[in-house]
Amino acid sequence: MLDALHQLSTRSLRTLAAALRDGSLSSGMNMSALQQISGSKAFALEKCIVGLQQIGMTPAQISLLGDAIADARDASPQPSSLFDLVLSGPDVPGIPTADTAAVMQALIEEASSQVLLVGYAVHNGQRLFKRLAARMEGLPSLHVVFCLDIPRKKNDTSLSNEIVRRFGQEFKAKHWPGTKLPELLYDPRSLSDSWDRRSSLHAKCVVVDRRIALITSANFTEAAQQRNIEAGVIVRYPLFVERLVGYFEALKASGQLSYCSLQ
Repeated sequence: MLDALHQLSTRSLRTLAAALRDGSLSSGMNMSALQQISGSKAFALEKCIVGLQQIGMTPAQISLLGDAIADARDASPQPSSLFDLVLSGPDVPGIPTADTAAVMQALIEEASSQVLLVGYAVHNGQRLFKRLAARMEGLPSLHVVFCLDIPRKKNDTSLSNEIVRRFGQEFKAKHWPGTKLPELLYDPRSLSDSWDRRSSLHAKCVVVDRRIALITSANFTEAAQQRNIEAGVIVRYPLFVERLVGYFEALKASGQLSYCSLQ
């Protein structure tokens, strides 16, 4: 019965609601008014309104229904405003591509309170994280957290805490260009002595201010960020982004992610 209402544009729904509330349709059906509102859909719209009246709804109540449908649309943005593909690699006619590094830098420029970076591999971070480090220096309130994989390399029998210490020193010396240091977390299971218990922190994403996320196949390396064929998506859906951040925060709170000192 409500299909005719759902087929109207949001603007037409608002116009219909006003006409039913205190305008040309408040005292009865008017085909001319219906045609002005819905064009060729006027007869279907008339049938819809008459049907609603037959089950006891007044014009004022149908007006509220029209406004409610319009309000629901306004509260639910179109998918195109919430999600966007980030495809990196050779150009293909008709398919937009993007430099993943440029997308990441653009997101960092929007950051005001928090940046979460999750990745598996890091190479030449001095260049990749230069803008992020500068943003931290210029914005004292900005909290930056890295969640990175710290692997136990083949035949490395060092104690786990020694491997973590070396990784922290290398990250600070080779990959971090700033004096203000970020927080660095890792999954201790990646350092297990047993191959069948060892795991990797293999996720890759960047989250800004708990409201925008880039989820991507690209590691934090120049090849991945600028040359490789990589696929990702930018997400601006708050509930989705909050759930993503909440997962890593819960891993930290439960002790399943550990702190790596950069001092």
